[in-house]
Amino acid sequence: MNTKIAHLALRRAALRETIADQRAAMTSITRDLRKPLALADWGFRAVRFIREHPVLTTGSVTAFLTLRHHGLMGLVNHGWRMIVRHPTAFFLGLKFLATAKSSIDGADNGGETESKQPQH
Repeated sequence: MNTKIAHLALRRAALRETIADQRAAMTSITRDLRKPLALADWGFRAVRFIREHPVLTTGSVTAFLTLRHHGLMGLVNHGWRMIVRHPTAFFLGLKFLATAKSSIDGADNGGETESKQPQH
């Protein structure tokens, strides 16, 4: 019985050495991959933000593209012309706005779309 326990102890020590060697190899591999994985994680977070906030993203891009050359007065002077020339973009923005408003209203009511009236 003691020989079996001694054999198991030797086997355990050998396995611990193997584990330590594998851990050191894994550390050297992951050290090289740390920066690319951090960049990929940042990209995933950006995509998740865009998916969770489509109205904010669309509005920000639209505001940037609109204010890029003409500033605020250019928006006032040419804003109506943009709506007339690009009605699809305008209605797409309204669609996102309606979706965001309905999701906010649903969250306020605990997920219910209509408020319950007490029955008399």
